[in-house]
Amino acid sequence: MNWDETAIRRWLEPLATRRGEIGELFAEEIAELSLSWRDGGIREARVRREAGTSARRRTADGREHLAFVSGSDEAAAREAIRAVRAEAGISPLPIRAARPDADEDAAELFPDGDRWARKLTAVLARHAPRHELVFRLRDSARRVLADGGRRGASARLLLSVEGRVVAASRAGDEVRAFAFHAPASEASADELRTALSAAVAPRDRAIPPSSGETDVVLAGGCAAVFFHEVLGHPLEADAVASPLRALPDARVAVTALDVADDPRRLDLFGGYESDDEGTAPRPARLVASGLLGAALADRAHGNGASPSGHGRRASAADAPRPRGSNVVVAAGSADPDEMLRRLHDGLWIEELAGGSVEIASGRFRLRFPRARRVRRGRLADEFSSGVIAGELLPALGAVEPAFGREARACRSFGWCARDGQVVPVGGAAPDVLVRRLHVRPDA
Repeated sequence: MNWDETAIRRWLEPLATRRGEIGELFAEEIAELSLSWRDGGIREARVRREAGTSARRRTADGREHLAFVSGSDEAAAREAIRAVRAEAGISPLPIRAARPDADEDAAELFPDGDRWARKLTAVLARHAPRHELVFRLRDSARRVLADGGRRGASARLLLSVEGRVVAASRAGDEVRAFAFHAPASEASADELRTALSAAVAPRDRAIPPSSGETDVVLAGGCAAVFFHEVLGHPLEADAVASPLRALPDARVAVTALDVADDPRRLDLFGGYESDDEGTAPRPARLVASGLLGAALADRAHGNGASPSGHGRRASAADAPRPRGSNVVVAAGSADPDEMLRRLHDGLWIEELAGGSVEIASGRFRLRFPRARRVRRGRLADEFSSGVIAGELLPALGAVEPAFGREARACRSFGWCARDGQVVPVGGAAPDVLVRRLHVRPDA
């Protein structure tokens, strides 16, 4: 992304001449190393490299003009701006052909790829010798120039491991789903080792959970997924049908509850230094002392409020939208034994495999791969996969005012799809007790 910034700003200038207009240029370069593992050996290796640039104009009345071209050099930038200026009826720039980026092999793109492959091979051999997993190392760089002198850049190296492991149980071998997402670092390699060891630990025979209403402790950081669905999506500024939209500053939960969406947490999977509109991100309070907070805002949907740095693009070919990043829940002072005593009878869940919310109705569903029944404050039967569901306002009101004393990163939480557009997300949360959720076996 070697640009002459002065020239590009001159080309962008006619796109935003009036109050409320937006003119910007966005470029992204992605290199991804993908390794398929089976029982300790690499079966397939792939390298994907993409580069794209888009120019965007948004008028004061909400009309969007977006032009995308491949490549990320100055020629691509010029071609994208030329196309959007022509579409908007502004005198176009002369056409100059964009130059394709030079191909690079895996060694050039991922100089540490061999080191990661050796490290993962050793980890799998020791902690999960029978497995079918895909390892991805994704290196992305984004840059944006926009009207009003806005500029931003963000670079991330993300590690994902997904697939299945074979583990022992009282009933014999058992195939279990596995997912791990984290920024690539030595610390995340240690976390991966711990997660794999836990995934293959022996367990009792699992039985399907009974359908009905129950109390639930969301442990191991997975409460971040719950709050992502019941707060994050409904508070995205373009969620016009959200039941939370008409409740600014309303009390929706206990005063001990504090939940924020914090893009600045670069130790979590959804962090970034700058959003995709050139806005410096800041934590957005979703709930502060039980009171409903402000929307996650980009430049176009802030309804007069300043953007919170949550304008995100799934790719350079997509316009930015207000999207969540990292849901962070403040810790309390309760230890696991106290949380078990408070739960008394119900479910103890340490991992959620995904979720969804219907914004208009407020109904949400969260799928868990496994759970433990709690009877009289003690862990009992193993449950197989199931679904917990509820309505967001009653569920927020049913959160108990006692939280675990450690907020843990939820590493099984990594990607969020909305309307087909996928962005990296993450979160960290303490153990959280929610009363009166509905549970049923997974279909």
